[in-house]
Amino acid sequence: MTDNDGASAGMSGAHFVPLSTITGLYKGSLEAYMRDTGCRDVVITMQVTMEVAGSKGNRFFVALGVTWNFDSSEPLADAVAADCPQAHKCLFGWVPAHRFGQDDFGIYIDDIGVGDTLQNGMVAEIIEQAGVEAAVMALIA
Repeated sequence: MTDNDGASAGMSGAHFVPLSTITGLYKGSLEAYMRDTGCRDVVITMQVTMEVAGSKGNRFFVALGVTWNFDSSEPLADAVAADCPQAHKCLFGWVPAHRFGQDDFGIYIDDIGVGDTLQNGMVAEIIEQAGVEAAVMALIA
C-alpha cells in the first residue's frame, strides 16, 4: 500500500519512504516526516545508477532503516530485499536509534562486495540528505 507521498507501510511495520519524499515534501527532515506521520520506524530508500571501477550503469537500491522499535534488523533487511528492483544490487543499513548513547549503538551496513568506501558513501548520502542524525537527537527523548 502506498500513500500519496510515495511512502508505504512495509511488511515489517516500518514506513518505506523514498529519499526524494524526505528531501522534497519534508525539506530534508526525517524528524518532520516522523512527527507528521507518527511513525518512529522508517526505511529510507534511494535508487542510484553509477560507474564503478570503469563499469558504467551499475544500479543500486540503497535502504537505511532508522528505528526505535526493532531489536534486530532482520525483518527490515528481508523486506528491503523483497522490494529491491530487478537488476539492482541491494544495500541495506540500519540505525537502531533506541540504542543511541549505549555501547552497542552504531550504524550497521551490509557488505555487498563493492568496497567499504562506496557502500559507506551511499548510506552517508541518505544520512546527510534526510537529516538522520538530527532526527535521532531530537526524538531520542
